[in-house]
Amino acid sequence: MILVPADRLDAVRTHLQDAGYAVASAVTPAAADLRQTQAELARALRLPGVAGSNLDAMADTLRDLPQIWGSDRVALLWEDADRLAAHDGRAWWILGEILDDADDLTVVALGEARLGRPTEEDR
Repeated sequence: MILVPADRLDAVRTHLQDAGYAVASAVTPAAADLRQTQAELARALRLPGVAGSNLDAMADTLRDLPQIWGSDRVALLWEDADRLAAHDGRAWWILGEILDDADDLTVVALGEARLGRPTEEDR
């Protein structure tokens, strides 16, 4: 997973498209939790419905990305990824591990660049 400040979204999208990637886009839901975010990521990646609610199914169906997208170069632009990390670090870790294990997927997580601990406003 590549972590990028949110203001680089357009430049990253252009770079990936110019490099021949099929580009999917997802946004962490406002009520950032594991299942809602999982469902959004699965939707963006065009995975079967069960992948949006079952972690094993998500991991299994990520192997099918080249057939789903017609390309062996698929990138996921995950906007507001920091929202999930701040709200539920365990969910962030679980989904990150599953996405990182997908051989044919490049994940770019976009969020606000910060130093230090999250503020009350971030939680």
